[in-house]
Amino acid sequence: MQTIINIIVFLLILGSIIIIHELGHFLAAKFFGVYCSQFSIGFGPKIWSKKGKETEYELRALPFGGFVAMAGEADQEDNEEMKDVPIERTLKGIQTYKKVIIFLAGVFMNFVLALVVTLGVNLVSGQLPVNVAQIGTIPENSPAQQAGLKENDIIQQVDVVETGQSILVSSYDDLQLTQDNLNTTSDTLTLKVTVLRDQNKEVVDVKVNYNQDDGKYKLGISQATRHMNIAEAFQYTFVSLGTMSMAIFTALGQLVTKFSETVTQLSGPAGIYQITAQVTETGQVAYLLNLLALLSVNVGIFNLMPIPGLDGCQVLFAVVEKIIGREIPEKLKLTLQMVGLGLVMLLMVFVTYQDISRMFG
Repeated sequence: MQTIINIIVFLLILGSIIIIHELGHFLAAKFFGVYCSQFSIGFGPKIWSKKGKETEYELRALPFGGFVAMAGEADQEDNEEMKDVPIERTLKGIQTYKKVIIFLAGVFMNFVLALVVTLGVNLVSGQLPVNVAQIGTIPENSPAQQAGLKENDIIQQVDVVETGQSILVSSYDDLQLTQDNLNTTSDTLTLKVTVLRDQNKEVVDVKVNYNQDDGKYKLGISQATRHMNIAEAFQYTFVSLGTMSMAIFTALGQLVTKFSETVTQLSGPAGIYQITAQVTETGQVAYLLNLLALLSVNVGIFNLMPIPGLDGCQVLFAVVEKIIGREIPEKLKLTLQMVGLGLVMLLMVFVTYQDISRMFG
């Protein structure tokens, strides 16, 4: 049953990203009057279709892509339905800036989806640390729990019995206790922790051990948090999108400069499914929505690459044609697109092989 749920969630996430991307192209094309004969989600055999006023809406078997068939595209030259379309309703008959907007509309919509989803998560469940050293959660059998510290206690001072050192605590960062800042090499310390509890001060003795992995003495507490306000939700939404984007641009840059090292770290649909399944099984809707936003940004930025067949190359074609004052030969554009799509498919096959190899050890 869980496997079925995982597959459904995976298809919903992937499908929504593809739909919003292709919808961007479609709406922009319609806005500028370009004739669109097909709006398809997925590739391969057609499993459902419905004819609109002039566009046929399709759902195909393989949900790993999609397309909008627009009059004037290189791969639509032999489409009989496009033969009698007036030039002004084709990509060839509109201004360059309109072409660029149409080609970039899919990427734009991917970022809109990521922004709306991330903002929604932040508004509903976004949390920020409080400004004081207030205890949030205390794990079972941690030093803090064994000593009697409680959630919502505000730590004000820590006295180290062995060294006689006193630490005034004004923020959670002051609780990063290391051997260097405590001037000791002892593996175990006794701390007298002064807390504010229900408006009363109490002193609690806590024995802590040095953690070699973290290089710190751990009380075993987490910092208390508060809900984001509206302004903070917007601020951290844009921060998150910026962080996602920079990480992806960095990875793409390394794919160029360190191809052999970086390509082995990529994931395809199988890897994305595995990650989605892991997140789904946590039962945390916010985690799933954050994954949706991250994947949407990934798809958007990947489509900006100047690889024939992707949106970035379509923009490049349009700009070059404007500069040279004539169209690039259709056969050349179509050939480049086929080569580009072939390379993308080869990369997809390779990373899928890697994903399956990882899954089976």
